[in-house]
Amino acid sequence: MKPHAIITGASSGLGLESALALAVKGFDLTLVARGEKRLHDAAQKIQLANQDASITPVVLDISDFDQVRSFAASVQRPVDVLMNNAGLMGPDFKLSKQGIEIQMATNHLGHFMLTAGLWDKLNQAQTARVVSLSSVVHRRGNFDAGDIEVLRGADEKKYNRWQRYADTKLACLWFARELHNRIAAEGGQIKSVAAHPGWAITGLQENFPHILDPFAQTAKQGARSQIEAALGSDIESGDFVGPNLELWGKPRKIKGSKRSHDVQAMAALWRTSEELTGVKFLS
Repeated sequence: MKPHAIITGASSGLGLESALALAVKGFDLTLVARGEKRLHDAAQKIQLANQDASITPVVLDISDFDQVRSFAASVQRPVDVLMNNAGLMGPDFKLSKQGIEIQMATNHLGHFMLTAGLWDKLNQAQTARVVSLSSVVHRRGNFDAGDIEVLRGADEKKYNRWQRYADTKLACLWFARELHNRIAAEGGQIKSVAAHPGWAITGLQENFPHILDPFAQTAKQGARSQIEAALGSDIESGDFVGPNLELWGKPRKIKGSKRSHDVQAMAALWRTSEELTGVKFLS
């Protein structure tokens, strides 16, 4: 049986480029995204270029826990790669269906819940990997991971779109590292790897054009880090992969900020994430 990858946010940008790369490497793909037309167009593009691959598009809002729960329960085959790629960057204040600030619900909590829901399917694969997408701006992240109301972020008066984005990307990195810690503690074989694209132009920047954008990487170049995280032969669980020049360049293993190695914060985030999503795994 061919290996199987699930990629969220797969209809454009980094997710689409990752899907194209994994299809070439012989993967069957489940492509997950919110927008139906763009998702189906992406699936058709990948299918035309990879006739032997099984390409399954699934319309899903990762911020809606009910949808995530239903989708995870519907997956019938082992999952070799789960790429938690979908993200929002700096939107106007909005709450998810469950009353959680939309960036945290999308970037971290929805993927926390999806990973938990697919845990059995990941364990059915021989060499599964969970790839979590962080960002260079995780360095600006600074929040109390143990405070459930801070994680929920439902107070519009306290909303700073760019600080919240940085906090969500720190949360993604903390999640990847705590997932690794818990897998290691139970002697599991699944690899948890974090990645970030550096400075790359994707759909996230559509509403925030910048005069320096021509100097950024393309989505295809930015996706190299997460593709390496998913496929690299020397990648170990707990690794963090990003461009060798931080904002640009070929992927390499990196360390991330000092704060991103805070083991107490990682564990606290796990506990509050369980509480907000209502799911527990690797406890």
